[in-house]
Formats: sequence, structure tokens, C-alpha cells
Amino acid sequence: MFAAARWIMVLGLMVSIGLHTVVIQSAAWAGMLVSYSLEKGSVAQGVSETFDGAHPCPLCKLAKSTEGTPADEKQAPKADGKLKLHLIADAASNIVISAPPPSVYPVRAEAKLHVLSHTPDTPPPRRSLA
Repeated sequence: MFAAARWIMVLGLMVSIGLHTVVIQSAAWAGMLVSYSLEKGSVAQGVSETFDGAHPCPLCKLAKSTEGTPADEKQAPKADGKLKLHLIADAASNIVISAPPPSVYPVRAEAKLHVLSHTPDTPPPRRSLA
């Protein structure tokens, strides 16, 4: 029961983000690539005709129709034929960004760089077997 609900949820999410169009277009390109390559006798010619956009197959047309309207082509709300923009800049002038006060990150006096007073042994000493 939960497996079916999970698959329904996955399919619903796939459709909501438009993944079905990607699946249809990918299947169309794979089929076109094979058929055009066999038809023309050359893989290079098949790839060229598959992706040139001048030879769409029925699946490509279906993918184009399920695509919907791109965000760039959607109509913006208009008033009197002109687009009106309302910008509020007063709130931004009241924001002040500054560094935190030094008391937030205190530096301890004993935090210093420790320098070795002698050089380490080279090579490292070996452990005795005893």
C-alpha cells in the first residue's frame, strides 16, 4: 500500500517539475538517432539530422506540446498597456552592516605561536623490541 502511494507521489512530483517532457524528448532523440543513422548510413549524418530541429518526429512534437509556455513568454500584468514597477528603496537605506565589536571575539594573550627549541630527529627513532 505504501509502495503504491510512494510511486504515485514520485510520478506526481515528476510531472509537476516537467520531467515527463524530458523523458519524452530523450526517448524521441534516441529513436531518431537510431532511425536516421540507419537511414542515412552514417552516424554523423544521423546525429546532425536528429539535433538540427528541422526533422521533428511525432514524439518531438508531443514533447513540444507538453512543454507549456516558458517563463519568458508568459504575460506580465499590465495596466493601461504599460508595465508598472513599484520599487521601495526606503527600507534599504535604514540597514547598516558593520563588523562585530572586538569583545565578541576576544584574543587571549597566551595564544601565541609555539616554536620548537630543537630540530626533530631524522629519521625518527625506532621502537625497541624489548
